[in-house]
Amino acid sequence: MARPLKEIDWDLVEKLIESGCSAKEISSKFRIDTDTFYIRFKKEFGCGFQDFSAKCSSAGLADLRLMIHAKALNNKINANSNLLVFLCRCRLGMREPEALREEATNQNQIDQSHIIMQLEHRIAELESNANKRDAE
Repeated sequence: MARPLKEIDWDLVEKLIESGCSAKEISSKFRIDTDTFYIRFKKEFGCGFQDFSAKCSSAGLADLRLMIHAKALNNKINANSNLLVFLCRCRLGMREPEALREEATNQNQIDQSHIIMQLEHRIAELESNANKRDAE
């Protein structure tokens, strides 16, 4: 006699796929073998997990884009905004442009100050050498 099948909440499965979960992660959540999950998934949805997950995970990306857009337009800061930014960086590949990460906003002023300090140092050396020659 075969064991009864474990219950799978297929609505939750769809949400997990939208959030980027793999078949292995989802099957682990329901405590079933991944191969068994693939078989039962195909019976439930009439297509393979990979095909279905490509569509659903895109919907999850759309939700993230919508949420971050709404947060930006709402202009209210709360604890969830940091989580949304983190998720968008991870899932959408968002990051600061290289130039912004490598250079300070006042980098030109810093460079100029550095050059001025180098020139002042060089002038002091030349004056010191000139004073030594005059003393001889």
